[in-house]
Amino acid sequence: MISSISNWLTNRRIVWIAAAIAFLGFTGPGLFGLSPPKFFHGHDAVTEQAKLDDLPSGIYSAPVIAPHVAPPDASPAIAATPKTSRDAANATDGVVRDAPEQAADQPLEQPLLAKAPKMLKGPNTSHIELEFTKLVPAPEPLLVLRDFFTHIPDSHLALSGTAQKDSFIKILLPLILASNEEISKRREAIRRAFENGDRATLEKWAKLYKIDVTDQDNKALMTRLLERADTIPVALALAQAAVESGWGTSRFAIQGNALFGQWAWRDHAGIRPLDASNDRAVVRSFGSLLGSVRAYMHNLNTHSHYQKFRKARLALRNRPKVGEAKMLVKYLDRYAEIGHAYVKKLKVLIRSNDFGRFALAYLS
Repeated sequence: MISSISNWLTNRRIVWIAAAIAFLGFTGPGLFGLSPPKFFHGHDAVTEQAKLDDLPSGIYSAPVIAPHVAPPDASPAIAATPKTSRDAANATDGVVRDAPEQAADQPLEQPLLAKAPKMLKGPNTSHIELEFTKLVPAPEPLLVLRDFFTHIPDSHLALSGTAQKDSFIKILLPLILASNEEISKRREAIRRAFENGDRATLEKWAKLYKIDVTDQDNKALMTRLLERADTIPVALALAQAAVESGWGTSRFAIQGNALFGQWAWRDHAGIRPLDASNDRAVVRSFGSLLGSVRAYMHNLNTHSHYQKFRKARLALRNRPKVGEAKMLVKYLDRYAEIGHAYVKKLKVLIRSNDFGRFALAYLS
């Protein structure tokens, strides 16, 4: 018997029998409705997890939210003696920027309300053509809460570096947008006065914007008014405030809510610089940060030194806002005594801090 079996089990038959046993070992469980071998699960789980890890968890468009809001009708708080008695290193003295006496402290037409943040996703693939036919991606619209600071908080001064820059933007951005919003409403009022033939109202606006009404008919007067009563690019305002106030750390900003280094010519109107080039000059103080922003915009919209700025802005009126600041900044060389060096500094700030991303920001 053993000899017969031994003769039957040739080498070829042994190989075939081994193959059949192996095949049944792998497929047999499946044929009977059983689970496959467990060692397959480990590989599948790792592969699927790797796919999930490669996917983004979500795209967020976070609104700018100020961490602290003082009541809009509260008295402005002036900080105590700052940490240093010297002016902020980045604040520019010796500038040609008269602070207007009119309209700087008038109340805003809109109440200062804080609303819940909203999520807004805008276009992220559109492009527009700017100077030198350079294509620049348009920023997404950014909704900003109506949260307004009346003064620089102590918490801001305790920060440094990027954290302090972010804090400064959160403090200033809503104020810039509110001031531009007010100017937009003024433009509407000017147009209404023209459409209604209301010469008296047009002349009141002309007085505010320092326009001579002599030999000006209503249409010509409206045209000149709209050239002056116009918004300031957000990136430009952020950059100038950062330079002039040392990102909100200068003694002018802390003690006098002065963010833009505007001159005044009466001692009681502001704070005297430590090394002023003019003995009569002081940096004008304001009752609130909003007053400083509004006076800065009114200055650019009325002073004769910025006529070229206003002409260039008018030419860009119907073009997209993105890139507007970069094209207008060159017309602000007379804002500071250092001239073109000042313009270069603003350009670097706008580019390095990506201030252009706020071009389409708007208030809730």
